[in-house]
Amino acid sequence: MTAKQAVRAMLMALGAAAVSVLALLGIFLVNGDSPDQSYRSLDYQVTVLKNGDLKITQRIDMKLRDRDGDRPWRQLYQQYTLKDSNLTNIAGVSVKNLTTGESYNKIDPQSPEGVDESTWNAKYARSWYIADVTDGDGDPQPYVPDSSEGDAAANSGRTVEIGWNIPYTTEANSLKFEVSMTFEGVSTAYRDVTKFQWEPFGGSNQIPIGIVTGTVRFPDGVNADNSWAWLHFSGASTTSRDNDGTLHFTAHDVRNGQHLDLVSMFDANQSQGVVRTSPDVAKEATIRDETRQETQWRREQQSRARLLLALVLGLCIAALLLIIGGVIASVRSNRQAQYHGDIEYWRDPPDMSPASAARMLSVVQKVSASVLTSRQMASTVLSLASKKAIAIYPGASSNYRGIDMSRAAATQLSAMFQSGEKPSGRLNDTSTIVIMPVSASDPASLRLSASENAALRLLEAASERVGSPVFDLHEMKTACKGWESGYKVQNRYTTSVNNEFAGLGATSHSGGLAKGLGVVAVLAGFANLIGLSTNGQLALGLISGGLILFGGFFVIFSSKSTALTSKGQGLAGQVLGLRRYLEHFSDFTDRGPADLVLWDRYLVYAAAFGISKLAVKELAAAYPELSDPQWLDANAGGSLLYWQYRPFFWGAMAGQMVGSGAGMNAGGGFTGFDPGVLSANVGDIGAQLTASFADLGRTIQAARPSSSGGSFSSGGSFSSGGFGGSGGGSGGGSFGGR
Repeated sequence: MTAKQAVRAMLMALGAAAVSVLALLGIFLVNGDSPDQSYRSLDYQVTVLKNGDLKITQRIDMKLRDRDGDRPWRQLYQQYTLKDSNLTNIAGVSVKNLTTGESYNKIDPQSPEGVDESTWNAKYARSWYIADVTDGDGDPQPYVPDSSEGDAAANSGRTVEIGWNIPYTTEANSLKFEVSMTFEGVSTAYRDVTKFQWEPFGGSNQIPIGIVTGTVRFPDGVNADNSWAWLHFSGASTTSRDNDGTLHFTAHDVRNGQHLDLVSMFDANQSQGVVRTSPDVAKEATIRDETRQETQWRREQQSRARLLLALVLGLCIAALLLIIGGVIASVRSNRQAQYHGDIEYWRDPPDMSPASAARMLSVVQKVSASVLTSRQMASTVLSLASKKAIAIYPGASSNYRGIDMSRAAATQLSAMFQSGEKPSGRLNDTSTIVIMPVSASDPASLRLSASENAALRLLEAASERVGSPVFDLHEMKTACKGWESGYKVQNRYTTSVNNEFAGLGATSHSGGLAKGLGVVAVLAGFANLIGLSTNGQLALGLISGGLILFGGFFVIFSSKSTALTSKGQGLAGQVLGLRRYLEHFSDFTDRGPADLVLWDRYLVYAAAFGISKLAVKELAAAYPELSDPQWLDANAGGSLLYWQYRPFFWGAMAGQMVGSGAGMNAGGGFTGFDPGVLSANVGDIGAQLTASFADLGRTIQAARPSSSGGSFSSGGSFSSGGFGGSGGGSGGGSFGGR
């Protein structure tokens, strides 16, 4: 396998793997369940006040889909649960539409059901409300905090809805809002620390979120040394903190039903006026409990990640062995398809027809099927002309009306044109073919090969369609339109060409093992990609499955299906040697006098090799007399060379026959010569990849060995990402829309 062939196979394999991956991703996107409502992103800016309350500002980027039927969007909301143990009241609410820049005003809660569009848009849209929906949201009531003196449990268990009304909206790709509020009674002041557990959204939330980011700032005096924090989130997440204790977290691809809880505590001396107090200490107990939860969760994740990576690694190793074996088999098949003899130049026509010579060259130097077919037809038609079975003249057949073309001489026709009888149309627009009488009267004398004989039968059939033995290519194409049985004549020619080459015994089948291994590797790549992607490991599937697909396709595209037999080695040497000889003809000093018959055959095989223009140029450089019209008229009137070099018609024939190759379409006419659960990221592949690569990093990290002490805990440093754990913190948020 040459470097050029390897690079070509790599590029084809890369393209095939890319198309396969994109096709599968497209299928996942099309078939994925897309939610009616989702948060594209949700950013929290939280300030912990001295009294332990949380001042929360959300920046929401929301997507609303067109719902079936007459169900426009009119109201968006978030619901939270009050508890005497962690959230006693919600105050300081404000809503701003960041898309339009409008600040919404507060109104009493109003259900959108039964309100027509004009009334809703005029009276209720562009406003916010806070409601008590403990008894259901069908009839929301204004929320009024219970201020019973000394009874903090009065509000416990109530469900509070903070909502904002929007104008009738069918769908929206991006609506941005800023929603602010203060959670009161969140923290508990113990003797040693002030502690809170905040749950911005809980297990009851059914609105998926593409990405959640958060920043939590502590009161003055709190820093990284006297504060501790843990993030409970079972998906992919990252955490970090600044020297002043400020927390930063990110959670990717939040699915419906997932909760996120932030557990935090800081030195009790840095808080003041916390309503809920306890005489107990909580620091060490909290650290122990969080360490237990984190260690248990990370050990479970480690086991799962190690099992997953082991399975992927095992599949990759098996696929790699398949690919290595395939590459070895591919290299062997390429060697079997290469010529290994010592023939450098070959001066005689090869021992095969032009069509077979073109096919032989394609075995050792790959060309497309269409190029091969064109070269075979062009060289075969030229071979018929060189053997005088047909004649080929430049221009349309109308130029030769009234002339007996079976007896005409090229020199006489040239003189006729030069005497002032101008041809109709340009001479390089088409070519005129003449079926010579000998083709019918004495075909055996022509000594035609099987492919040449089949090509002649095809031209004769076309002649019958035209109604004359003299016709040009345009006429033939017109006459063959609608020729329903033309494909049979074409197939007989194709079959003859294929059988003729097969009869040489020059090739045998090869590359079966390589292609088989490549196909198995490709199937393994698809299995890897699909299996991992459907189990939430898209990034890992893309990397491992994509590489396996690339390797499998490379084996398939780089292997050769045809090998040269011992006889084929000799014939390949003749073909390659003659091709080199024609390419370098002018460099030889021992070529002898011009042999027009031999050079007619050279031009025929040059067309078979796709080097007609180069061969014509090399011959002209070797024999300057070819540029002399008088010499051509005296010596080359019956040769293919004549119309190549006669200055008056320079290039006419080359443009029609030799220079470009010939083919025939199926109608018999010549074609002209030319040798699971919902995700907010469904439909957003960029977001899916971002979330998935984050999940990939989490999987790899989870598989790492634990520390020497066997502990997985961050110790409250907020530095090792989130982990699954207990929920139930302040808020238990649930989002939605009507």
